[in-house]
Amino acid sequence: MKKLKIMSIKIMLISLLFLLMIACSNEFAKQEYNSNEKISQINDHYAKEVSAFNSIDGGISLTVSKFNGRETLWTETLESNQNIEISFSFCLSKGQAKIVHIDNDGNVTTIIECLPNTSTDGFVTKNVSLKNGQNRLKIVGYDCEDIDLKILFPKPQE
Repeated sequence: MKKLKIMSIKIMLISLLFLLMIACSNEFAKQEYNSNEKISQINDHYAKEVSAFNSIDGGISLTVSKFNGRETLWTETLESNQNIEISFSFCLSKGQAKIVHIDNDGNVTTIIECLPNTSTDGFVTKNVSLKNGQNRLKIVGYDCEDIDLKILFPKPQE
């Protein structure tokens, strides 16, 4: 009987430890959400569940059931500065997320930010100043659930 009681206590402590780890799993994302130093890093740092990233006609599509962290969605190296208009459809049911542009110098600019009550209704077009060198778009978020993101890029001029 005493062995059973000790075993039950061990199981409860291990379960409590797992619950504590799960509850704190998004803390890194919350701390890094406003850190341009972390966001501008080449390396991504994220945790996500049930994710689909696809090319669509003229852009990309991302759906994720749960997301925390920062992930690169698009990279382009340019030979000269350009201003382009990018269209975004961006919604989520919980949490906070944003799409940022990172230029070759590591400067971070928020293009669009999304909360459950500020999700876009259809597409929103934003002007983005791309610089000579590498340009990246990243999604950054914490406590996110049910992300549905579409990004459409301008058609190349012929």
